[in-house]
Amino acid sequence: MTPLRDRLAALIGRFGAGLFLLYMAVPILVPVIYSFSRSWQGILPAGFTLDAYRKVLAGDHYISATLLSFQVAGSALAVVVLTSVPSAWGVYRSRSRLAGLARASLQIFPMVAGPLILAVGYLLAFNRPPFDFAGTVWIIVAGHAALGFPFMFRAVLADMESLGLERLVEAARLCGAPWGSIWGRVLLPNLAGSIISGGLIVFALSFGEFEIAKMVGGFGFRTLPVLLFQSLREDFRTAAAVASILVYVAVIGLIGVSLLRARQSTRE
Repeated sequence: MTPLRDRLAALIGRFGAGLFLLYMAVPILVPVIYSFSRSWQGILPAGFTLDAYRKVLAGDHYISATLLSFQVAGSALAVVVLTSVPSAWGVYRSRSRLAGLARASLQIFPMVAGPLILAVGYLLAFNRPPFDFAGTVWIIVAGHAALGFPFMFRAVLADMESLGLERLVEAARLCGAPWGSIWGRVLLPNLAGSIISGGLIVFALSFGEFEIAKMVGGFGFRTLPVLLFQSLREDFRTAAAVASILVYVAVIGLIGVSLLRARQSTRE
């Protein structure tokens, strides 16, 4: 009876996991399918067309929004890399209570401070002189960098701990290497995998973020997610194409992270 119960429990577990994956995948796949369909009145779509994507490529406002999203995501990624890697190294080397508090705080930060909370906080903190940055592209970059910082920090810190970089650094220092060479020849090459994988997550997160871009950017800066929201009132099929583009960027980022992790596992 025990083997039968084990097989039955495994079957129920697989069935439940399959239903959950289907539940998660359907809301993502429906806009993609809808963006390629000519009409969808019944259960299944009818016809195939690229008209929605042609409209996106032909619209100057869609192109400018896409370029702005790339600019914001690239700038946020640069800020996150320049701040999170040294911060992770400082926490990794430190044994103080403050370092432990920083580590624990960044573990729960994404759950406590979501995009909406960050947007409200930035509106209240940076809307009066001498820090009147509301309505500028730079406050969007700062908000997206704050949103992505914990993900890069945790990825780099975990890589430092698994590789034991402190021993490599001590060996390089005993050989007389300056800190510039240690960073350029020891730390960064060994952390390249976690920086790239964390960077892909940060970029995809920034590229598809809506609340911060909408609330603190004002009407002067429309990223692709903001334009998607506005397109819902004009052309639902074009909005589905824009949403699909955001899905494609996120999927490419996840595939890149998976390939990098698989490559690292193979090397190990």
